[in-house]
Amino acid sequence: MEPHISGDDNTQESTQVSGVLASKTFLRTPTASPSGDFQNTTHQFVTLVSEGTSEENEPSSSNFDILKQVCEFGDSWVQKYPVPLSKYPQRPIRTGNLFYDGIIVDLELLGYRPLQIVAKARSGTVILAQNLHMLQHFQECETVPVALKLNSGKPRRNRPPSKTNMLDEMTIHRQLNHPNIVSWISNISYRGRVGTVMEFCENGTLEQVVKLQEARFLPETVARRYFKQIHSAIDYIHQEGFAHRDICPQNVLITQNNNVKICDFGHSVKFVSLDHLCEDECGSIGYQAPQMLEKVPYNPKVADVWSLGAMLYTICVGRLPLGTIRNDILENASKELKFPDSKILYVSQDLKWLLKGMLAYKPDMRFSMNRICHSLWICTEDKQVKIGNFYRVRQPQKSNEGTLETHVKEKLKI
Repeated sequence: MEPHISGDDNTQESTQVSGVLASKTFLRTPTASPSGDFQNTTHQFVTLVSEGTSEENEPSSSNFDILKQVCEFGDSWVQKYPVPLSKYPQRPIRTGNLFYDGIIVDLELLGYRPLQIVAKARSGTVILAQNLHMLQHFQECETVPVALKLNSGKPRRNRPPSKTNMLDEMTIHRQLNHPNIVSWISNISYRGRVGTVMEFCENGTLEQVVKLQEARFLPETVARRYFKQIHSAIDYIHQEGFAHRDICPQNVLITQNNNVKICDFGHSVKFVSLDHLCEDECGSIGYQAPQMLEKVPYNPKVADVWSLGAMLYTICVGRLPLGTIRNDILENASKELKFPDSKILYVSQDLKWLLKGMLAYKPDMRFSMNRICHSLWICTEDKQVKIGNFYRVRQPQKSNEGTLETHVKEKLKI
């Protein structure tokens, strides 16, 4: 499905109707305008129709049905992740690890109905699932999926393991509670397999959002909005005595409310003052602090600051600050940070100053989280919100084009 740019509205409302449908309750889930230029959410709706719901008659999957809504042009839309989830089409799910594939059919016994694979990597597999524990709350069970991460990854050959043990990752994630961190729901353990159940963020990753743009970067106003939330989450993680060590756009998710949430604590470690410095190499190439590549002891929290700077540079400029070739990174890390020519891409002086401080080669010269928070670029308030400042990766897909829209397109020759 092609991604679209959209507005920032996502409220849900319950509507009572009269006449023939007087006995039915409509739970409408708006999906916003693709152009993002108006607040009227009547353009696209997916509706759950409930018959005879009351305090005596609790809603269940047997008395709900799905109803596609149409806009004024007569075209109809369907969700990327159809609701209700109980009617989600069954698809074969294979993690690539036969040991974990053996329990997929038994996940419903643990209270989670697998729907489809969302992401697959060396660290594991993330599966979209329905939380059957919420059956008594039909609306949440049928419209709010969860993400199930299974430890199905395979270790790389001839490379020492740097990834945190899955049990340690689950323990760390469970201790973190912040609006901009993916919410932990529960852990599962079944016949030697382990996994984590967490909040599902339906609008993809920050990396996908950046790739939607033709120039592969975001305006500073948009980047500032996202970065403030990312900084708040990482600062909280540091205050709780942990370091993330894998900060990159792939590990920043976008929620339906267009807020960002940090995920993947597979490389996180406990680190407080006077602890031994880390020596292992981990994280994503291009976002790793130079000291990590030089294989010298490093403070993981200070390394997180460098990774934050590399990510901010990437989403504002459209490329990594030092590239992805190991030798080039080591050669250029101590040199002055380069920016595109102002005739090609304008980067504000406040942002340049902030990036230079975050990407300083020497750890003791690198900005602290507190200094970043009080920098001029971060403290700048964007009083005007422009059209297109909010992005969505996954939008409803048009299933049928109305006759009025066809007529208008023919008339305007589009």
